Amino acid sequence: IEQRYTKQWHAFWKQEFSKKYNVKYIDGFPVDDKITNGRFLDINKTNYWKGSQVVYLADLFMHNKIKNNDLFIFMDGWHPGIINLKYMLQLNNIKAKIFTYLHAGSWDNEDFITQAGFREWCCGFEESIMKVCDGHFVATKYHKQIILDYFGEGLDKKIHVVGFPMDWEKEVKNIKRVKKENIVVFPHRLDPEKQPEVFDNISKFFPHYNFIKTLEVTKNKKEYYDLLSRAKIVFSANLQETYGIGTVEGIMLGCIPVVPNRLSYIELYDKIFRYGDVYQCKMNLDHFMGWYNKDDEKILNKNKKKLIKQSLEAIPKMIKIMEHK
Repeated sequence: IEQRYTKQWHAFWKQEFSKKYNVKYIDGFPVDDKITNGRFLDINKTNYWKGSQVVYLADLFMHNKIKNNDLFIFMDGWHPGIINLKYMLQLNNIKAKIFTYLHAGSWDNEDFITQAGFREWCCGFEESIMKVCDGHFVATKYHKQIILDYFGEGLDKKIHVVGFPMDWEKEVKNIKRVKKENIVVFPHRLDPEKQPEVFDNISKFFPHYNFIKTLEVTKNKKEYYDLLSRAKIVFSANLQETYGIGTVEGIMLGCIPVVPNRLSYIELYDKIFRYGDVYQCKMNLDHFMGWYNKDDEKILNKNKKKLIKQSLEAIPKMIKIMEHK
């Protein structure tokens, strides 16, 4: 889906893993990328896609294409096909390994599936995935900790913090850099856990600035990036965030982050960009809009370089772990 990282990952993961392995992508049956039922993914199409991936997997087993020592990695670990794969591997007596990249699940109190009531029934499913796989990758220490808090410390050696795999500079290199305007952007989906109402309330204190929610005005990734390139500040008030792609994209295009002092933001962003309460939030917005200085810029550039380095090192870290499990 173009609005998400999935389209970018589809190219980047294969490129990076192909440096070491002969990579076979198991895509789902073709389906358009329009979201007709859902927010950031289509509820029905994602299951159509995942279900058809299992069909492709079964076909590979039927034609003896799966061998001992093969490595499998699911780009989204919340996938029922993991159970199907383990079933076929074990009963075909094939010794292969399974890894996942975890984004979210019912272990996160504020995630949308928890809010939708999934926790009432999916804990056993998620626990099976945790047990079935040889390893799981996450972007941040924060995400690892909330998983351990939920399922227990016994998973500690299975969950690996590697960063978020992406070549950020390549993703934004063709976006034209323009003169910054007095724009504050909200790059997140407009769901309760992202608190767009906080953005609206804060905007009332700054009528001379333009507060824009990207989902209300952009139709594709190019328009989204063009808006970020014009904006001065990228804003978050999130209650749920295991990494925060929108904020990172903003930094890559020269935005200054104004983010809460919680969640994954604590380990990813320098303290000068984090706020603890509404008063500090307003102070940060006022400062970065009107009094941004060379020292601030040095800290932002250092923070940006750290994020780029972490993302470029992610897949090499994953490969090293997969080879030694």
